Amino acid sequence: MLLKAAETIRAAIYVRISDDREGRGLGVQRQEEDCRELAVRLDWPVIDIYPDNDLSAYSGKPRPQYERMMADIAAGRINAIISWHNDRLHRSPLELEHFIALIEKHSVKVQTVRAGEIDMNTASGRMVARQHGVYARYESEHKSERIRRKIQQLVEDGDVSNGGPRPFGYTRIYAGDGPRRKILRDEINEAEAAIVRECAERVLSGESVRSVVADLNERGIRTSMDNPWSLQALRWLLRSGRIAGLREFHREVVGKANWPAIIDEDTHRRLRALLQSKGRHPGQGPRKYYLTGLVFCSCDERKPKAMRVSIGHGKPKYSCQPKVEGGCGGRVIDLTDLETFIRKWIIKRAGDTQTLRELAEREAASQDDTEGVLTAIQKDEARLQVLEAQLASDGDEDEDELIEVVAAVRKVRARLRRHRDNLARLAGATPLIGVDIADLTRRWDSPDGIGLDRKRALARLFIERVIIHPTNIRGRFDYKRVEIIPVL
Repeated sequence: MLLKAAETIRAAIYVRISDDREGRGLGVQRQEEDCRELAVRLDWPVIDIYPDNDLSAYSGKPRPQYERMMADIAAGRINAIISWHNDRLHRSPLELEHFIALIEKHSVKVQTVRAGEIDMNTASGRMVARQHGVYARYESEHKSERIRRKIQQLVEDGDVSNGGPRPFGYTRIYAGDGPRRKILRDEINEAEAAIVRECAERVLSGESVRSVVADLNERGIRTSMDNPWSLQALRWLLRSGRIAGLREFHREVVGKANWPAIIDEDTHRRLRALLQSKGRHPGQGPRKYYLTGLVFCSCDERKPKAMRVSIGHGKPKYSCQPKVEGGCGGRVIDLTDLETFIRKWIIKRAGDTQTLRELAEREAASQDDTEGVLTAIQKDEARLQVLEAQLASDGDEDEDELIEVVAAVRKVRARLRRHRDNLARLAGATPLIGVDIADLTRRWDSPDGIGLDRKRALARLFIERVIIHPTNIRGRFDYKRVEIIPVL
């Protein structure tokens, strides 16, 4: 196919590689070198290069450079194309037909390094192009089948598949460099694994996934892709067999894997069962108050009656049950005032190491482990007092010294949180895991703080029930009428 004598060749080189494992563009670079050699032999001046690196023509994903080239053909900017092979241009018959129509309309010449000239302006040339297209499609589909079978084999063998983002809780060991380098194995990332175990414990203890997500984001903990946590992401993580050292295929556990487990299989089964059935019954409204179910009226000492939330004069109150249901029908207490009083009591208990010691003893935890953690907490608390006193003093410390003190305070506080988490685990006090006692008051009242489920879990950790007695005081909250019966 010849161009008009007066028309000058304006050639474009199109190069593409589907899988750039090295991430350095060497594949498209080699194609370009071969295409430039062909352009020299044809005496075609090259006016532009269109490289689509690490993009499949079979996947259907947009190819920005290919689309730019098509637009330039339609605009008359180029009238000749050089590619390494025609399968670099297309692997879809539908896309090929669109290409043929555009090439024929604008009388564009097409040359390839491996397949020679493809004359889209003759019936025989179009037939050859279509035959190449059918074969290229077959090769792509056949390759896809081989890849799926390889993935299935990896799953059956318990090996790590060579793709996807790094799973949270694990460190990936690679061979080679670049974004598509081969994955050798996954090893436990201890810092992230501790977060996984914490989340599992908190959800199994009754805290909502939404509350845990809010807490992770409040603490600045990110996913393996460096994104904030979402409800879906955390549910997916906690339901996965991977964190229990199990391999899955199509979301079903099919056996043990070759990577290490972060949680045991029993914990995994309980998490999976809980999260698969998680959710409220239709018509059941969300909880609004963290003390509901713990507040009782003292009107019947033999069988205290649970008080219910009611609204009086626009304010929520806890009210005793009506007389027809066995209650006194008259005793009430302001809900907001009661919650504030109980909150202060809970926070004081949560910061009391002796309380946690008693909880650990109740859980029959190792006495040596408990004492070791308590000793570490006492040392760090003493160290923190000294450092904070230095910050509060009006001494002559220079700026560098103050920066060092601030850094030391942060380090000691972080270490204290870890010690308290360990003590909470020994005590079976999972609602306290991940809680910064020093910041608990602010986070309790914050709209995006610890959440209702965590408040309920903390209340049930320390309180068996709250008994409301009668009072003669009117117009203000009488804390003496509130009897807290602790769990211990």
